Amino acid sequence: MPAVADFRYLVVPHTHWDREWYLPFEQFRLRLAAVVDEVLETLERDPAFTSFTLDGQAIVLEDYLDARPENESRLRALLQARALEVGPSYVLPDEILVGGESLVRNLLLGRRVCRRFGVEPSAIGYEPDSFGHPAQLPQILAGFGLRTLLFSRGMGDELDELGVVFRWRAGGAEVVACQMLPHYDNFARLGWYHDAPERVEGIVTRFGEGLKRAGVDTVLLANGSDHLPIEPRLPTVCRELSARFGTEFRIGRYDDFQPAADGLPEHEGELVGSRLQNLLRGVNSARMYLKQANERAERRLLSVETAAALRTLRGEDPYPDEDLRLAWRDLLRNHPHDSICGCSVDEVHRDMLVRWEQLHRGLDILERRALGVGGTLVNTLPYRRARVVDGAVVELEGFSGGRPEPTAREPSLSLDRLERLIHFEDEPDVGDLYTFCPGGAVRTAELVESRREGDALVLRHVLPAVWIETTARAVLDRIELTCVVENAAEDHRLRLFLPFPAADDTVRAESQFAVVRRPLQPPAPRVEWVEPPVPTAHMLGSLALGDLVLLTKGLPEYEASTQGLRLTLLRCVGTISRPAGMPTRPLAAGPEIPTPEGQCLGKHVFELALRFDGGSLSNASLVRAGQDYRTDFLVGDTFEPPLRLGGDIVFSCLKGAENARGIVLRVFNPNERPEQLELDAAARRIRMDEEADVDGGLELAPGEIATLLVGD
Repeated sequence: MPAVADFRYLVVPHTHWDREWYLPFEQFRLRLAAVVDEVLETLERDPAFTSFTLDGQAIVLEDYLDARPENESRLRALLQARALEVGPSYVLPDEILVGGESLVRNLLLGRRVCRRFGVEPSAIGYEPDSFGHPAQLPQILAGFGLRTLLFSRGMGDELDELGVVFRWRAGGAEVVACQMLPHYDNFARLGWYHDAPERVEGIVTRFGEGLKRAGVDTVLLANGSDHLPIEPRLPTVCRELSARFGTEFRIGRYDDFQPAADGLPEHEGELVGSRLQNLLRGVNSARMYLKQANERAERRLLSVETAAALRTLRGEDPYPDEDLRLAWRDLLRNHPHDSICGCSVDEVHRDMLVRWEQLHRGLDILERRALGVGGTLVNTLPYRRARVVDGAVVELEGFSGGRPEPTAREPSLSLDRLERLIHFEDEPDVGDLYTFCPGGAVRTAELVESRREGDALVLRHVLPAVWIETTARAVLDRIELTCVVENAAEDHRLRLFLPFPAADDTVRAESQFAVVRRPLQPPAPRVEWVEPPVPTAHMLGSLALGDLVLLTKGLPEYEASTQGLRLTLLRCVGTISRPAGMPTRPLAAGPEIPTPEGQCLGKHVFELALRFDGGSLSNASLVRAGQDYRTDFLVGDTFEPPLRLGGDIVFSCLKGAENARGIVLRVFNPNERPEQLELDAAARRIRMDEEADVDGGLELAPGEIATLLVGD
């Protein structure tokens, strides 16, 4: 058993700053001002207090100076002296509920804000409180030159093989992933409990052997937690601990902790376990209207951005860098994990709806500028696509605008027997905004009406205090469904159930820059987990269970089983967090504050589509099917494609380069084999952060994300 003296200790004073959560943003901003005031005073007064970390998110600099503009010079001086650590992110997002491009833009904007203050961002990925991590996070971080990740939540039984320090790989890239021991508050509140020696001994007893196996001789002690102020006595505590244990305790930054990768075990795949910490993925279905609004906003912003880039490639207008960067900033401000997750007080989520509305007002102008006023259809995806416009099927080449002639294509699917596939289930939920907890028997909605209206089938189902009207239309290769729900019930979960025999024992789900294959019956935990695993999981919009394909708009929670698929439409609860003791989450997750608007009363509209050819779809074609369903043609000028691309790959973005020279194209290969990108323009591979060239041609390895500079 290792002893305390066998290690050195890096003590990182920090505050974890939720911009909005159990208080609205404006109130937390005032508290932030007071906390940072004391940080500045302490760092300026005490040379032994060498640094303080501002939570890995650069937005706190903007928020603080909004409240204390007179302190900008003091803040800049401490940043440039490395006494304050900030970034690399702009906000600390929920990594699972936002799109892959949003994760990239979050790092791009975080770096830009740090540099605006004359400092480089922290050199590590820091995700202290995200509720799990997508499989491609290592490749995203490595694309910004970040080789270390500190995280808290997400470990399951991988812990037994990987330990607490391991190499996490994705698409040929990797980071050294470091489990915090076990959380970002393991050395917090020293002035409250006066138990620093006992805390150190407990951490070494629990994690020392794992650190030694990984070749790590430094223990990371995180002196901070949610909204906590600085502890001015920390240098004294460190000196006392050094004298007591005969080893080094020093104050430093998180990016001082970068273990070597040599000899570490390797892991590929997402981290969504809850063995050491609550994972809280019940947030996938809390306040579903937020998830729908975010998907609409992301989709529209990417389409407008693409249209602007195509206009620039045609030589018609310079790319509007700053205008679109402002739009991304506005979107990212809704992505912090307590915001997009829907687990805050009602005022927070009302504010989010206003921010999205403001974003769309700006996009109205940017869209008109990017598309022109020609009155023809514009396809902002690079694939040839068909849509039904005014009752007729029209097709457009990728990245083009024009007046296509109607074609004679007929729908390939029939609505016959659809009513046998469409079911709705409802069950009481005695949980909270973080966690579903069943509170009674599952009820099946009664089908009370089935009628034809032209080419549509209309189904009406009823439950106690819930009415559902589903309109189904066969559109080309899919059946599109619009479900209108009138909800007058509280404390329940409503799901669409699609009974369908599973072809094998896995389901494929779209994730950030990836398709994740998950087992229908995950293995039972080897030991007792802090939070029991749940049968539901997450997706970004495309899902395949054998031949059954489900495409959605902003509906991220599903459950796959040998019975078929269940898609959550509403989860209606009225409390941020229930007290400890729920069977589905033994520990509490937050304050017990009423949130009546979390009951989601009233009218809701849900959009989804079904296909029945999943067995023939590659991972890439599955994701493209979702993009096609979600992305309508826009209206603008007529033009030929200024850029053509092909291959069994997925388009992610077309944008202006960060240095304003050229256009950046990003694609990815979610398939399990290499794929060739076909491109009709000269381009060179660059790193995801656009700051360096990288080796590589147009072949993408399995899981690889490629960023290319076009037209430099």
